[in-house]
Amino acid sequence: MKKILLSLLMICGVSAVCFAQNPMPGLAAAPSIMVIPSDSWCSQNGFLKSQVINGVEHYEPEYRKALLSSPELKMAISTVNRLMTKQGFNLVDLESTLKTIETEAVENSVTTSSSGAMINESPREALARVARADLIFEITWNVNKVGPQSSVQWTLRALDSYSLKEVASAGSTSAKSIGIELSVLLEESIASNMPAFLELLQGYFTQLKTLGREISLEIRIWDNAGFNFESDFEDDELGYFIKQWVKRNAIGGTTTPSLSSPNVLKYSNIRIPNVDAEGYQMTASDWIHKLSRRLKKAPSVGGVTEYNKGLGTIILILGQK
Repeated sequence: MKKILLSLLMICGVSAVCFAQNPMPGLAAAPSIMVIPSDSWCSQNGFLKSQVINGVEHYEPEYRKALLSSPELKMAISTVNRLMTKQGFNLVDLESTLKTIETEAVENSVTTSSSGAMINESPREALARVARADLIFEITWNVNKVGPQSSVQWTLRALDSYSLKEVASAGSTSAKSIGIELSVLLEESIASNMPAFLELLQGYFTQLKTLGREISLEIRIWDNAGFNFESDFEDDELGYFIKQWVKRNAIGGTTTPSLSSPNVLKYSNIRIPNVDAEGYQMTASDWIHKLSRRLKKAPSVGGVTEYNKGLGTIILILGQK
């Protein structure tokens, strides 16, 4: 068993050298990750709470409680961190990020839009925004026991930290063994599936370089603003001016709003550069800054309120509430 593990880790070590010499495209530096437990694992282990917001039941993982209560979770996160460090990834610590979120109280920052809908930032969105990792890794595992033998069934998903969409996944069941620690079983099984997983990640980062990051944009108007998107703005209508700005500044001309009305504009598939002209990571808030600033200066708009949901969703509300 130990010989097999050493052989697998040697293979991973060779891969790490390759990634260190050939950084993944689309990024200014080595990619960063943050490992979290999946919602499924949280639910199975009693770390998923429910609450009703505007008559709709929502489920939120209790990451802090899980870290304090489950030694196995810390072990699983450490195992994935250790393996990904060997591949040249930078790590963002979940526990430190949660402490920062608690200090800023970002999970409690709530407001009401002109339609009366709540603008909430989910725990996962808050993690993405504060951590600013390139990827979020979700880990799920179950220990199977048959007599004295044990095996571990696991799934690892890589999520884009902007869109929170899955970009790569792997999963397997370790070989059955007697008396082998869970961390060893998990590390051995993940390591054996690492080449295929890394290939998927390589394709994702190549796509980033070509297509950019995917973000969402929502622009609303307060109901007492006295204007809407059909109102005059400079030499055109306000809504048309915004649509043209998005068209000129998005990658690939992906500019069709998923919702367009006199008081709401929504885009769900805008592509923006991953890094700015100076090589720094660009967020949705960074990308929209010039438009937001221009609208703020316009007397006819009368103010712009900006809200962030994670790294990849930006909400602007125009007018004075």
